[in-house]
Amino acid sequence: MSVALDALVLPAFEELDPLPTVGEVGPWEDAYDLTERIDVPGVPAPLRHDGDGLGVVPTGIGKTAAATTTAALRAGDAADLTDALVLSVGIAGAPPDLPVGSVVIADAIVDWDDKCRFDPADGEVPIAPDPYTEGQGVFDLDPDLVSTATEAAEDAVDLTTHADLEEAAEGSDPTVVVGTNVCADELWHGRTVAERVSWFVEAVGRGPYRATEMEDSGTAAALRRFGLGDRYLSIRGISNHDRPEPGSSSRESFETSLTETGVEVGLANAVRVARAIVDDRRG
Repeated sequence: MSVALDALVLPAFEELDPLPTVGEVGPWEDAYDLTERIDVPGVPAPLRHDGDGLGVVPTGIGKTAAATTTAALRAGDAADLTDALVLSVGIAGAPPDLPVGSVVIADAIVDWDDKCRFDPADGEVPIAPDPYTEGQGVFDLDPDLVSTATEAAEDAVDLTTHADLEEAAEGSDPTVVVGTNVCADELWHGRTVAERVSWFVEAVGRGPYRATEMEDSGTAAALRRFGLGDRYLSIRGISNHDRPEPGSSSRESFETSLTETGVEVGLANAVRVARAIVDDRRG
């Protein structure tokens, strides 16, 4: 028997070493009575639902896992997604001008891996858009849906601040922003890579980028293939910055950038915004 969903939430993981926090599923189980379970062929974990239209299931980490899980959910008969809003909700990195704890509601998702790469040459950027895929890695989300989601979030949400960040008071509080989300198979960190990501996003006409993660272009591609691309949202809470401070190495920065407080605040604020959107849709 199929369960009809009004909203399907797709975190990436439940628990993940060495991240110093509970998984991305936990806050949803704390907030809703997700006691019902359905095993779905091709999905790595049971679909949890509350019997009243809300479903939550982790996709697994990375674009392949996200696309496979999303396609299995849509193609199978365990969940009826005919009228469902589908949301990716989890943590992400960001450029340093966006405070940790901020939340990015994506209006576009760019697949960083959908490109050509060349040997470096003096004065040339060693990457370019892939001429054979013709922009298939760019996903523009429905503007009306993004606008409605942003209004619901702004009306209902006060974001938690990152108490451990010693930032100037002015402009340091987390905020909800709308912008481009960059998705990659590789887990990257560094100033040079960030410069090339910025260039690439500008080259495909979606700059500047506001968040970086590893699942959402896979989810968006699967939903678009099944005709559900206009009912997809990506809600990402910023847990860390994607490059080191001047004077420090990328490797050292990467190893220390994901603090317990940063992850917890980024995730808590992403879920807080997503819950406002989901509850607004469900009335």
